[in-house]
Amino acid sequence: MARTKRIKSDRSACYHVMSRIVGEYYLLKTDEAKEALLDSLHRAAVFSGVDVAGFCIMDNHFHVCCQLPKRDPGAVPDEEVLRRAEYVKGRDGFRRMMVELDALRASGDIDGYNERLRALRARMYDISQFVKTFLEVFSRRFREQTGYVGRLWGDRFKSVLMKDTAQFRRCLKYIALNPVRAGMVNRIVAYAWNTQGAARRGDEFAKRCLAWGMAFAGGDCLVEVWMLRRCVQMSAGKILGSAAFVEEAIARYVAGLRSGRLRARLVADGMYSSHGHRLAKKAMAEA
Repeated sequence: MARTKRIKSDRSACYHVMSRIVGEYYLLKTDEAKEALLDSLHRAAVFSGVDVAGFCIMDNHFHVCCQLPKRDPGAVPDEEVLRRAEYVKGRDGFRRMMVELDALRASGDIDGYNERLRALRARMYDISQFVKTFLEVFSRRFREQTGYVGRLWGDRFKSVLMKDTAQFRRCLKYIALNPVRAGMVNRIVAYAWNTQGAARRGDEFAKRCLAWGMAFAGGDCLVEVWMLRRCVQMSAGKILGSAAFVEEAIARYVAGLRSGRLRARLVADGMYSSHGHRLAKKAMAEA
């Protein structure tokens, strides 16, 4: 069976992204691995032009809430393309790339030079390319640090298209509660590898994410009972938001959803989803 196409908004859009280590092995258990993942997220966000509002890094998976602005990659100046590329190429990789680009210009191969920059621009302002860049940067660093050989990530990453209001605030709080649901800590800020905990221990990227997320989403939200249970829509759904937002998105992206019978289904007060309604009702009933 062909897999469902990923929903990519043709407007500025918010996403909840989640990916797991292959076999759900605990390869992210060490602080060094988590630090490398957080640094890779920062670098990929700068390169891709993505605004990260929140994250949570667990021992075998991660969550990211972000906003992808609708911008034309072709309008990014050459100097800015190269500045961003330095964030993700690594010192040696960036040096090799610049040697190749200088050689192309010196030989008069302007088409070749422009094509290399075009390929870099094509990876900006796109949710799939953002996550691909993020995972590639981390994988390269993880292999260098540990000598790990083999496949690192499991199935393709999951992404949920969200509305940037109450649902976005809820999602930010939901992912921050991951270590609380897992029984690792009692409070969100006690965990060092979510946005709140990382900001509290002084991580500058986490501080910026926290401040931007609070401003963009209109503040924090109270912890609701169902947030302390697993809600399938938050990571395995497709569309999450108000009834109007979900219905509009279904109509707009129906070609990629492999079903003409989807509709907005109530998940919690004021929050609707396009998928997974029955599992969500069960989780709410158990809460």
